[in-house]
Amino acid sequence: MRLVDKVLSVEPKERYSIYADLSVEEKNALGMLLEAEGNNPWAIYEGDPVGFISKGLGESLWSKQIDIARSVVENQRTVVAASHAPGKSHLSARIVSWWIAAHAPGTALAITIAPTHRQVRNIIWPHIRRCHSLAKLPGEVLTQTWKINGDVVSYGFSPNPYDESATQGIHAPNLLIVVDEAGGIGEIVGQALEALMTGGNTRLLLLGNPPTDQEDSWFERCYESPLFNPITISAFDTPNFTGEEVGVCTTCPPQVERHLITKHLVDKRWVDDVVSEFGEDSPFVEARVYARFPRSTANKVIPFGWCEKSLTNDNPIEGSKIRLGIDIAADGGDEFVIAKMNGFAAKIIHRTSGSVNENAVDVAGVCLRHIHEAEAEHQKLEISEPVRVKIDTIGVGWGVVSMLQKWEKEGKHRSKIVPVNVAERAKDSEKFKNMRAELWWNGRTLLQPNSEGQQDVRLNVERKVLSQLAGPTFKSDSAGRIQIEGKAEMKRRGVSSPDQAEAVLLALYEPKGGDIPHVAPMSFGQVNEFTGSNFSNLMN
Repeated sequence: MRLVDKVLSVEPKERYSIYADLSVEEKNALGMLLEAEGNNPWAIYEGDPVGFISKGLGESLWSKQIDIARSVVENQRTVVAASHAPGKSHLSARIVSWWIAAHAPGTALAITIAPTHRQVRNIIWPHIRRCHSLAKLPGEVLTQTWKINGDVVSYGFSPNPYDESATQGIHAPNLLIVVDEAGGIGEIVGQALEALMTGGNTRLLLLGNPPTDQEDSWFERCYESPLFNPITISAFDTPNFTGEEVGVCTTCPPQVERHLITKHLVDKRWVDDVVSEFGEDSPFVEARVYARFPRSTANKVIPFGWCEKSLTNDNPIEGSKIRLGIDIAADGGDEFVIAKMNGFAAKIIHRTSGSVNENAVDVAGVCLRHIHEAEAEHQKLEISEPVRVKIDTIGVGWGVVSMLQKWEKEGKHRSKIVPVNVAERAKDSEKFKNMRAELWWNGRTLLQPNSEGQQDVRLNVERKVLSQLAGPTFKSDSAGRIQIEGKAEMKRRGVSSPDQAEAVLLALYEPKGGDIPHVAPMSFGQVNEFTGSNFSNLMN
């Protein structure tokens, strides 16, 4: 109920009694609030965010979004564990807009929080700006700040995860706190947020995907706490699966044809793709499809959260020397892949599969072309050191390394070819069962965030590469050495071969100690075996 309605609902005698107990300053303040509410067309929705969105903005909501909006009114604390793309950020922006528009100016504050500045700026605030513009709400909205009459009424920020005072000084008679991507918020910030809940009309809304690689997170404990009203949105709860009828998107840009809201929501194709990539029993599918908090995350070599975090790694990446990692389809692999590290920024620059990878000469020719491109970049940047090219030598890779090393001697390129047989003894043979385990653990070390949440590597890759990096598990063998799950084992449990991931890891990996080994040249018969061609024809 609005303040003006509350005042007018009591008997005149009681109303005058209340006035009599107020000071002059309090009477003036009350009069200003009543006037502001009386002149505010949005004030009729003060206790009705669903009406604000559906009637005031003319937008459609689906059932779970309605549950969340109503929960914010009825419960001081609401926590939403969500699948991929259920429309939670879109809804969050509408709830923030409702809070500011419906309350009397000067009485309300809405803050949005996310783990990173990029998430604050690029996820919820574009929605807020668009909603403000289309509905012609009061004030002005900047990149991540909303002002009315010069006063800040809403803003978004990313708190330092280790700063206990990150949320100090946040107070208002009507305070709304929206935490987006809440799975990435840590214990220290979480406790600081709880300290804000002692004020008058305060609401806390947490939304996010369950963390894929962390058990007993702050977000999970909130979900299980009796203080919170928990809401779960799995992919199968959304309209694309239930068949629930929803309206047309009314907030599309003018140049875009309006379409059903379901086009923005998770669909069956996405679910089928991730189940195929990660496996039905993977923590990623548990979190992003079923919106459940995974319980089997302890033995992942490289947690998916680290991989995902590296996509937005803004830390300075030192150096620009180029290294190539080449994984050639063999040993149960499916693809021939070349990864490029520019400093510590990784990307995939070539991948093919099938019969085109059976001929070692053809594969070596593709490698040579990319080697020349990398050398040209070194020359342009005036880097005198040679490009280092790490190649898995198992199977066809042995013949490719032999050819590239021969071509190096003949002056056809100036790069250093580094053969890596992942089945061989590890450099640190007391810790790792073989070189493959050492290769993967090196990648784990470089991707693991430090105590300040920073990483050494940035991955400029597609989701499939992330899924491959997060695929294998590890265990200890009888000698206590680290052992990585094999490709054949991964395929048996429905996880694809990590060829692209291993190309990235090869680019990152630098074998320690000793000279670079050279593979013995192939005989005529071996060349024919690898190429299926007559040797004399190859040389012509």
